[in-house]
Amino acid sequence: MNYRDLFSGIAFLIIGVTTVWMGKDFFADAAYVPIGVGTLMGAFSLPLIWRGMKSVLAARATTDAATGGHMTTHPAPALVDHPARFSVTLGCCLVYYTALPIVGFYTTSALFITLLAVLLGERRPAVVAGITLGFITLLYALFAVVLKRPLPVEFFLAS
Repeated sequence: MNYRDLFSGIAFLIIGVTTVWMGKDFFADAAYVPIGVGTLMGAFSLPLIWRGMKSVLAARATTDAATGGHMTTHPAPALVDHPARFSVTLGCCLVYYTALPIVGFYTTSALFITLLAVLLGERRPAVVAGITLGFITLLYALFAVVLKRPLPVEFFLAS
């Protein structure tokens, strides 16, 4: 029995609904991104919830059939396989969220991706640099070029 899909789906659904709810108060053209992302996140969470429910119900039916109707308890698998990696990722995300408006988008993102990759065990500099540059380039293209939305200004460029 695997509760991970069920809990992940419910978490993504809550985040998606919250994003849509918060995005509805943005200006008309700025509301498209949070509403769109939240809607997609909520929509994609539904199959995950469905798969989790099927897994839980199938495991429960198998247990009932094997024990003649008597429910036996089995230890549930951990929700997080690597608690240290989860904690490092969560900590880096909180620091990123806090530093982004102060330091600026490009500097904070470059530091975040590089630091997180190294802390999670990636040791190939070319891979870390490629992922960092690719991520920043894609986000720049999306927000600055396509959506024409400003990103937080770098601290050394602020007037």
